[in-house]
Amino acid sequence: MRPHRVVLVATAALTAAALGACGSPSSTSPDVVDRHVASQPAGDVVRDYLDAVQGDDPATAALLSTPGFAAQGVWQDGEAPDLDDVDVSDTTTPYDTTWSSEDLKAYAQAVNVQATYTADDGGTGTAGGEPGWGYVLVRHSDADPWLIASAGQG
Repeated sequence: MRPHRVVLVATAALTAAALGACGSPSSTSPDVVDRHVASQPAGDVVRDYLDAVQGDDPATAALLSTPGFAAQGVWQDGEAPDLDDVDVSDTTTPYDTTWSSEDLKAYAQAVNVQATYTADDGGTGTAGGEPGWGYVLVRHSDADPWLIASAGQG
């Protein structure tokens, strides 16, 4: 096992233990952690992330995100809309990081995954007026898990 995977597993275990000790309602699933460490497909990471934010589970959402994206607190702390008809594409497209932040450029691989949904307020996931909400996922190598680095990309 490569060192960064040990750190990821240890971080996930410590996060879950710390949240459990605080009486947090976190429900970080060992299955999600196992699948993520096993470098699941990018679309599955987005599905698990959306399930986590819908389930008010910020620990799992953070596990599936880069530190910078997790720190933004997107759709966390009970602010997530109720999403219906969620459809996450299994197709990825390369994402050009040329004009991205240095944090995003630090990763060797970046892809875009499209998702569509209907929110409880009647809105739909859209980007640039077209149906679809893009998630940028990054990783250092094929052996690393995908992490959500940005949302809202068309």
